[in-house]
Amino acid sequence: MALKMLVPAIGDVLLVPVWPNAGAPTSGTSGTFAGVAQPGDLLSDMTNKVLYQNTNTQASPTWTQVSNNPASVAITGGTIDGTTIGGTTPGAVTTNALHVDTGTKTATATAGAATLNKMAGVITSESLTTGAGADYTLTLTNSDIAAADQVYASVQLGTATTGTPAVAMVTPAAGSAVIVVQNIHASAALNGTIKISFLVVKN
Repeated sequence: MALKMLVPAIGDVLLVPVWPNAGAPTSGTSGTFAGVAQPGDLLSDMTNKVLYQNTNTQASPTWTQVSNNPASVAITGGTIDGTTIGGTTPGAVTTNALHVDTGTKTATATAGAATLNKMAGVITSESLTTGAGADYTLTLTNSDIAAADQVYASVQLGTATTGTPAVAMVTPAAGSAVIVVQNIHASAALNGTIKISFLVVKN
């Protein structure tokens, strides 16, 4: 019976022969294509869509599997960038810069309220005269915030030159967050605007 061999070619250059076979091959002197397939030849299991290579001699080929059927590939163990494949704990991520959201990420408050639908941004308050030990409450309307999210805030002086503002409390809600800033200075009141920065981390 004549053997038919698949031999891919590019121009006049013949590549590694590929022997077709119905089912998985057997190795050894009486195995599949023994005495026929050269070392390095390939065999295609046409039934299971698996590729093998002869890693021994022509007289006694050893058919070593070199690919799996993509539908049946199973990956167990191993890591990618320190993360276990199939694991539930993500690996650490190191970056030299963090950019959150795009577009305009600033807004100005009026009467203790501002709207900014961003994952991060800076709100400039109205001009304040908050006394020492007193609170300023900013209600931020933000469609990106959910009640279960974590909202982080920090504060700095804007046009104000006196007083010491500090974030006292942040309370996320569905579509908003209430940020309470306390003037912790012993005696001086705020005398201008402050800038409140925020970052939303989704849960």
